[in-house]
Amino acid sequence: MQNLRFSTGFSKNFGGDKVKFYVCREKSGPKPFKVAIIGAGPAGLTAAGYLACRGYEVHVYDKMPEGGGMVAFAIPEVRIPIKTVREGVKDLERLGVNFHFRTKVVYDSPRELGDEWAEHFVSLERLLAEFDALLIATGAWRPRKLKVPGVDLPGVYDALKLLHHIKMARIGYYPWEKVPDLKGRHVVIIGAGYTAVDVAIESRLLGAEKVTMVYRRSLEQSYAKVEIRKLIEEGLEFIEMATPVRIIGESRAEGVEFARTRIVEGTVVTTDERFIVDADIVAYAIGQLPTSPIREVVCANEKILKEAGIFFAGDVVAPRNIGTAMREGRARAKEIEEWLTKKAPKKVFPVPVTTRLIGSVLSGKC
Repeated sequence: MQNLRFSTGFSKNFGGDKVKFYVCREKSGPKPFKVAIIGAGPAGLTAAGYLACRGYEVHVYDKMPEGGGMVAFAIPEVRIPIKTVREGVKDLERLGVNFHFRTKVVYDSPRELGDEWAEHFVSLERLLAEFDALLIATGAWRPRKLKVPGVDLPGVYDALKLLHHIKMARIGYYPWEKVPDLKGRHVVIIGAGYTAVDVAIESRLLGAEKVTMVYRRSLEQSYAKVEIRKLIEEGLEFIEMATPVRIIGESRAEGVEFARTRIVEGTVVTTDERFIVDADIVAYAIGQLPTSPIREVVCANEKILKEAGIFFAGDVVAPRNIGTAMREGRARAKEIEEWLTKKAPKKVFPVPVTTRLIGSVLSGKC
């Protein structure tokens, strides 16, 4: 098998020695409003930069020990080095953004990846009382679990957790003992998005002998198809039109049984044809779920929440790439500014009303 030389320039090329979340040409004078941002990922940091540049007092809360979100703690170091993220965050600090790291904002939040870093907890109600507007940009830190027999066998990992542990080890937060030994192994990746691509990169960098990616649709239907084609040219084995039905193994994963699929009117349909791919390590990358401090916010009327001064941006709304998340963060920041100047002074939704609104969301009465 040819030597794999996995490409590293897949995502947005930030260039230079820092990730520029926001470039402030000239800072405005101070404004009489305070904004709280929950989540220090690309969307939240871009919004923070815009609002701070416009003169607003901005406080960013994040459970992790430093800023960057998935960019800092999941994307491979060879793609976006942590030092470039740190420099971008320092720019925001110099702009006046106040950061509260290792701090998780809670309402009814279940435990999520990265919660072990939180040392302080702040209630959502407290932020609603202390700030004039709130931006929730907490991302999607909860992976979708693969629902097939054998998924709990040793050697089977959700891709996000695997990438997180590798990145945390690379930047010195975790010991390497927390990372599975991939040297000389056959890694089978289920899924064909950017997360799957990142697992392929890290697998080869950590010495995997063979990497196979399996997707239930065709390569052309993957939004990471450009990156995957590069990997195929460099030795990645790609199997399309197949979905897992069980993980094979007794004491640990030894292979995956797949069913061939076909597309019927845009829907993936499983056929009776089966085949097995041997594997030492199995990583499933089938998507992440939003991790908002308001667990059932998906049923809320976004317009009503905006009237209450509560805004959302980034992966907490729907999956985004880095560039899209940053653009959305800036767009939401502009909406927040408009809301502050037009509605906040009128106290349209005082805190008790906002709290009852959230309560109705959680009880499903929205």
